[in-house]
Amino acid sequence: MMREYVASLLDGTVPGDDENLFDHGLDSVRLMIVAERLEVDFADLAERPTLRAWVELAGE
Repeated sequence: MMREYVASLLDGTVPGDDENLFDHGLDSVRLMIVAERLEVDFADLAERPTLRAWVELAGE
């Protein structure tokens, strides 16, 4: 689920689990949207911008 959601934010790009999402075009506006949707802290997402970390933070 997280992989598909992130891909939708990155125009269909599907990064690897440990790739930096900012390197794939993620920006702060999209990060705010993710933080709100996942109900997690913006700073936590920004410090660990990988799919693997976000799955952990979201408790998936």
